[in-house]
Amino acid sequence: MSKPLHTRAAAPAKILLLRLSSIGDVVLVTPVLRNLRQCFPHAAIAMVVKEEFADLVRHHPGLTTIHAVPSKPGWSSLLKLGRELHDLNYEVVIDLHRNFRTALLGRLCGTTRRLRYPKPRLRRWLYVRFKINTMAQEPPVAQRYLQALAPLGVPGDSIGTEIFWTPQHETEATAALQGAGWRVDQPLLGFAPGAGYFTKRWPAEYFAALAARLLENNENLQLAILGGAQDREAAQLICRHDPARVLDLTGRCSLLASAAIVKRCQLLVSNDSGLLHIAEAVHTPLVAIFGSTTRALGFFPQFTAARVIENHGLACRPCSHLGYRACPRGHFRCMRELTPEMVVAEIGRLLAPRARSN
Repeated sequence: MSKPLHTRAAAPAKILLLRLSSIGDVVLVTPVLRNLRQCFPHAAIAMVVKEEFADLVRHHPGLTTIHAVPSKPGWSSLLKLGRELHDLNYEVVIDLHRNFRTALLGRLCGTTRRLRYPKPRLRRWLYVRFKINTMAQEPPVAQRYLQALAPLGVPGDSIGTEIFWTPQHETEATAALQGAGWRVDQPLLGFAPGAGYFTKRWPAEYFAALAARLLENNENLQLAILGGAQDREAAQLICRHDPARVLDLTGRCSLLASAAIVKRCQLLVSNDSGLLHIAEAVHTPLVAIFGSTTRALGFFPQFTAARVIENHGLACRPCSHLGYRACPRGHFRCMRELTPEMVVAEIGRLLAPRARSN
């Protein structure tokens, strides 16, 4: 066991976290913020994050300061930020990203007390490239982030992720829903058809078929399609069956308003994307559809009100820890063999206990 870097009498007064992107990873950092704040209630705790993801932690009570960087930070902006961080005299730097940019920023801070989370690059490469799986017992990524705190004597917890927003975001969420035709007296299910890479996206026509099945079986049901502007084409396909009851919110909400909408949904059907992790953080039941990635890589949902649908019978999974712009084998069986009927069945299993309790 590593020796703690401090005693209670000499707890760090200024702590800096480094995690630049993306939506899911930033959400997965929130247990670190909570546990640092609980252990060091008087410390100044700051985080370096890309500006488009900063709102995900902007209102977190564990965080004192955000240093936002551009979406594609150039070397000049990184060096400028590094000088600013150096002048702020952070005592401990915790790198939860571990790429070249965060390594550079960590060094520029000037402190020798730099912590990094255990990133199993070699074992991950062996698993993806040669299917040699030595990662089966690896904890999920959120727990790996917490492991980085061990030298500070921070024990961690198993509470999970969390997101905080303001009443203004609730107002924005309500306005977006009402603008799309939302009826407040009808149940709402969410769809998140987007993802960063093609091999993480269940086909849009499958989402459309799922929408048709659900709407035909429940005349009061409404569906909210969430995501960015890049997901609008998929949303339009899903909306064709019943435009009055399918609410296209893609590209129309901020991240935190989207989180507030996910919170209002009875359930979210999502690919392996940031909205999956948002749903888990706000405790919305979740059906997660995984294609090219697997549980051992660390991004599966962890809470009990979640179901994962994946194709267990393929030797080519995982083909990447991130995803590809096209299936490397050309068949895309990891997603195409996951039918809408399979998702309908999992939705029924998740919602049945709620229906009985009502």
